[in-house]
Amino acid sequence: MSSSSELLSEEQLVTRNKVGASIGYGSLIGLLAGLVGLGGAEERMPFILYYLRLSLEDMITANLLISFAVSGFNFAVRIHAGVWSSDAVYPALAMIVGSIPGAYVGASLSHRVSQRALKGFISIILSIVIARVAYGLLIGGTASTQSGVSTLELVISMLGGLGIGIISGCCGVAGGEYRIPILTYLIGLPLKIAGTASQLVSLPTIAVDPLHRSYIRLVAQLHSCQTSG
Repeated sequence: MSSSSELLSEEQLVTRNKVGASIGYGSLIGLLAGLVGLGGAEERMPFILYYLRLSLEDMITANLLISFAVSGFNFAVRIHAGVWSSDAVYPALAMIVGSIPGAYVGASLSHRVSQRALKGFISIILSIVIARVAYGLLIGGTASTQSGVSTLELVISMLGGLGIGIISGCCGVAGGEYRIPILTYLIGLPLKIAGTASQLVSLPTIAVDPLHRSYIRLVAQLHSCQTSG
């Protein structure tokens, strides 16, 4: 009786420690994410996997749900504070158009694509960003001073959204770390406005993955019932 009560108290202590650490770590990441306009998913991955010891599948689901809540709240606060511009509307919508099918494809391929392929794609995105920064430094600026958005910038936004959507679906991240550099250096939006636009794009992108995974589980359960029946 004493050993079982001691074991129970140890489990309760571990649970309390994990809850406390989760609140503290989540608050810190949320603060940093809110300052820049990110969801913070990449920063939460090691904590969820190695401290909370969730499985990879559970980590992806939990991370996406947290990112959705953080992005939604962050976007509402930024809009209320007036951190927005009409120049961000069309690039954000173009990114959403690319991100939704990208996230669907990424969720479908999450168990098939290799980590090397993902890292290669991210390297390509970052190489483009670095090239754009270098070009901006050579011409004396990194941000566009013209109002409006060109057709080329809309195409870049859509293709960037497609690629980042695939990464989001595969890895369970919001993708702001890759989206904001594109909006800032390739499209020319100010950093704060790019953060708000990234939050807007994140919401439908994040929502696709859990819905798709739930659909896959439902189909598998129906197939299992039909087979057993």
